[in-house]
Amino acid sequence: MEKKTVQKDHTLLKRLTRTDEFSAFIPLALICLVTTIIRPDFFRPSNFQAMFTQIPFIAITALGASFPLMIGQVDISTGRVAGFAGILMSMLVIDHGWTAGPAIIFAMTCCLLIGLFNGLLVVHFKVPDFVATMGTLYMVGGARYLFIHGYQLSLNTLENFPLVKVFDQRYFKMPLYFWIMLLLFAIGFVVIKYTVWGRYMLAVGDNREVAKLCGINVTKMRMEAYVISSLLSGIAGILLTLDIGLGLPETGDGWEFRAIAGCVVGGVSLSGGKCSPLGILIGVTLVFVAENAIIFIGLPTTMRVAIQGLLMAAAVLFDVYKQSRKVPA
Repeated sequence: MEKKTVQKDHTLLKRLTRTDEFSAFIPLALICLVTTIIRPDFFRPSNFQAMFTQIPFIAITALGASFPLMIGQVDISTGRVAGFAGILMSMLVIDHGWTAGPAIIFAMTCCLLIGLFNGLLVVHFKVPDFVATMGTLYMVGGARYLFIHGYQLSLNTLENFPLVKVFDQRYFKMPLYFWIMLLLFAIGFVVIKYTVWGRYMLAVGDNREVAKLCGINVTKMRMEAYVISSLLSGIAGILLTLDIGLGLPETGDGWEFRAIAGCVVGGVSLSGGKCSPLGILIGVTLVFVAENAIIFIGLPTTMRVAIQGLLMAAAVLFDVYKQSRKVPA
């Protein structure tokens, strides 16, 4: 009986070490260990608390970006879509006197339409995903500046807009948007891992032709992936705008590449068919911890982009290696 228990524990441990989440956690732990040895104050709770007040916006964007990646596509317009949603909501509230609810709903509806536009370009008009979403990136990025008369739209000056004060508060020592992020990731985890729709999405990414033969509406699933990507990006942009109380036109710049880096580091395969929200959250945290470690060690801040590229390149090479070991169907 004891022998069977030991074998079972050994099997569980072996399965755990082969997961994408574990693969992302190991370099995260190593970076924390090395940086703490060099700078013992790096491991202070206050430092990690400060990091986790910055992570949610990129993490939610990364969760959205993972849906196109899951089906073997890419969406690089996510950062600009986030900024567009924040600016649009601010403009409606400040210039047109809308209340928070309708302004947020309208901004999210526009994000949904942007996702549909991306899906139409890629799925129906067969435009390469990188080219299509790059075009959207520039169009939406430029549109952010159409809604501002100056440099920024301040929500802090409004007396009848209580959401800014709500987001200024701390709940169990963390801001509200942190808990919203955890909720979204929990929903994403359940949907991807435990629903038929989630299995269909993974099947489309794994083998599109086989998915069609199984009766899955591949076109519909691909369209939905782009819509979800834009919607979650819009949520991230609105949350940041509410947090800082300012609609800034540069919000979202560069988010798309940090989001994709977090996805890839977190085990999302660029060839599709693999996705773990928990792995994405660990991957995004790894990117932020690595950037923070650079500052603590005393390296130039310009190295942050290099570290992002290094992490992404290593994750891609690891994914290619794992794909090459697959037994052909």
